[in-house]
Amino acid sequence: MKSYKKMFIIVPLLVLCLICASYVVTTKFITSNNHTVPAEESVSTTTKQEEVSTAPVSTTGTPVNSTEETTGDASKIQDIISDQTTSVFDGAVGERNIGMAIYRSGSELTASLFTANEKDPETKLLGTLNKDTSSFVLTSEDGSITFEGTLSPDTSNGDRLTGTFKNTKDQSETEFHLTLSHSVGSPLEGRYPLVNADAADVENFARQIKLNIVEDKRQEFADLINYPINVTINNKKISINSSEEFIQHYNDIITSDFKNKLSDSYTKYLFSNSMGVMLGDGEIWFDKFHDQGFRIYAINN
Repeated sequence: MKSYKKMFIIVPLLVLCLICASYVVTTKFITSNNHTVPAEESVSTTTKQEEVSTAPVSTTGTPVNSTEETTGDASKIQDIISDQTTSVFDGAVGERNIGMAIYRSGSELTASLFTANEKDPETKLLGTLNKDTSSFVLTSEDGSITFEGTLSPDTSNGDRLTGTFKNTKDQSETEFHLTLSHSVGSPLEGRYPLVNADAADVENFARQIKLNIVEDKRQEFADLINYPINVTINNKKISINSSEEFIQHYNDIITSDFKNKLSDSYTKYLFSNSMGVMLGDGEIWFDKFHDQGFRIYAINN
């Protein structure tokens, strides 16, 4: 009888233990299934992670819209050499200072290479602009020299052209760096649209000014001025009324520093606006007067 009572107590306990064990296993299985990502959802998550990892990130860590960024940069890059515009650059090939004027029509480029040495001839170049890669190639008409480089907007030195210069005549190869100086919305030959004169006449007069200063031809230089003209002598502005008076004060006006600045200046592809034409960095301004032709009207010494 006692054995029967023990069995009566033990069997229900065993059944209860089995039920509890079954409940625990089932609960763990359900919980595990609730954290399992379906295959389709897993793919979607991976794709989003890839998109985040490949998207441009700003300095604040915020993802940047890559399409808008590319469009903005492309616009700036194209503005360095604007369409239907002559863009004038100043810089160097290796250790040699040069200037370059580039006119763009679509993707086609027409350019002129020049220096501050009046004895150096201009070199004409032709080439193309690749807007997708922000790159360009310019080659001389005889194929002896090539400029191949890229356009870089908003650098610490301004809008720049940088790349490699190659010369097949002496088998040389060197870097070039050019900075945008100014632009004018016209072809190379019509680069002074606000001055009523041909480009050759404008630049011949600029060359005449420079040579008279460099060679110390005082009377010839004084004869190029439209009087009266204001100049600075001993930190004071005074008015000079004639060529004779100008020559009397010549050494105080055309100082050695002023002369050095003008001797290194270009006389081609000059900056101009409604006020006339600028020589150097604004040391001299000249314009065409109806009764006298070209005359200097400002000397900023």
